[in-house]
Amino acid sequence: MKILKDWRFLILVLSLFVSSYLLLPEIAFKQSKVVVNSIDKDASCNNIKVGSSIQQISGFKIKSSEDFYESLKYVKKGDYVSIVADNKPANCIAKDDKNLGFSIRVAESEGNLKFGIDIEGGSRFLLQPKTNATKENILETISTLENRINLYGLREIRISTIGENVIQIEMAGGGEEEIRDFLAKQGKFEGKILEEILLENNEGKISLGDNYYTIKYENESIFVNGSKYKLNESFYLENVKFDFINSTEKRVFVLANIFSGKDIVAIFTDPQHSYIRFINNGYEFAFTIQISKESAEKFAKVTKNLPSTFSGSDRYLTSPLILFLDEEVVTQLNIAADLAGKEVSTPTIQGFRNTRDEALKEKLRLQSILRSGSLPVELSIVKVDVITQTAGKELVNSIIYVAIAAIISVSSIIFIRYRDFKVSIPMLLISFSEIVIILGFAALTNALTKGKGWVLDIAAIAGLIAIIGTGINQLIIITDQILLEKDSSLKFRHKTALSIILNSAYTVIVVMLPLIFMGVGTLRGFAITTIVGVLIGILITRPAYISIIEKIKKLE
Repeated sequence: MKILKDWRFLILVLSLFVSSYLLLPEIAFKQSKVVVNSIDKDASCNNIKVGSSIQQISGFKIKSSEDFYESLKYVKKGDYVSIVADNKPANCIAKDDKNLGFSIRVAESEGNLKFGIDIEGGSRFLLQPKTNATKENILETISTLENRINLYGLREIRISTIGENVIQIEMAGGGEEEIRDFLAKQGKFEGKILEEILLENNEGKISLGDNYYTIKYENESIFVNGSKYKLNESFYLENVKFDFINSTEKRVFVLANIFSGKDIVAIFTDPQHSYIRFINNGYEFAFTIQISKESAEKFAKVTKNLPSTFSGSDRYLTSPLILFLDEEVVTQLNIAADLAGKEVSTPTIQGFRNTRDEALKEKLRLQSILRSGSLPVELSIVKVDVITQTAGKELVNSIIYVAIAAIISVSSIIFIRYRDFKVSIPMLLISFSEIVIILGFAALTNALTKGKGWVLDIAAIAGLIAIIGTGINQLIIITDQILLEKDSSLKFRHKTALSIILNSAYTVIVVMLPLIFMGVGTLRGFAITTIVGVLIGILITRPAYISIIEKIKKLE
């Protein structure tokens, strides 16, 4: 057959083959499981966490959301419910009738197509800087957030921008608490030593190494080196920053800044420097960090002349090392008396949680924040949208029904117009192949970027329907020019048809580009799909269709 030697037809076949190969896992090897989507704060569950795969409930095998809700049909408030999650025993005390205190979603095995939360279900958060931020600040913030996601092990989270200063985070599981406590945290980490300065005749002394500095107290203010400082103000002695945090008639309390997140040069996660252990009906976690030489020198200067006291059989400095994250106390560490005046460069961060899973999660959270660094700006959550997987599927089903109705309508019109299956069938097959190639292109972007490519949302799927309509319109133009306009040469008819199609494509692309680059987030998917569809049409499917019509009608 001559058509098999036509380069236009061969490009179409090659494109379909590559697209089908990329889409095959979505069609043939897709597997699904029921996983925990979010857990209520007041839930009473053991060995259940966000992302846990639910295999059984009270002996019932769980393979779908229908199975899950059916297994809860006779559960009453307060009932003990046995569960198998992640192939391990788990349990919950029913929070209410038919309610275990957590929600679920159906997670399918990873494929090359990625769908938005309006299809898969999940949460969408809009975050905005609390202060003015430049474009560079926003880009740096997104980079830091992505580092936190990778270090923490989160995978089903997508970050993008809307407009100039709004950051959009989409996640398949979790909720507002996880975003607020982890991703939206600025991550400003500080280590400070609390010093208590005793006053005599409204005067006291701060020691730094072998040097002593006089502090005068008057009218709830302090005077250092002739300068006045009010409560919550800071001052410097040598290269150490001190925060004036409280005072009484006989005492002044200051915090000596020893190190910040920028001074951390290493975070140790090996078993010798990092652990979780059961203690006092809970779990203590700890890991060691290494701070810079400059910070170690500050520690030595500040602690050299600090007083000490006994705690049991051990002797500690009276001034503890307090670790802050975003100005909130993370932990308070006692300093062994024999470390006074020494350059300590490896402090240990400790914490305590009720369960091992909570301790592990908090340890990973702190390590991820410290490794990724602090955000250049503080963020606030301005909007939260929660979409259930059921609602997403209903929307997709509605769109599929509309698409089927559109194809049937278009097929009828085409056959009525040409009354020839040799024309109408290739036209419909080309339209179908165009959809396959568009989806193949979406799959290719994700395959090349390891899942960070084109995300198909409801707007993108609506764009596919629009492409069917515009594509058929252009194919009709080609068919009319080649088959019906016989007064001119075939070359001129080709040129006229392609000129009309190219002008139409140029107009569509120019109209759609602003929707991509001007931050109209909800229409971005529609614009991308439309532009990709138009380009695939003029580069692949339209030339192939011309070659098919020529061969069918034996035009030369």
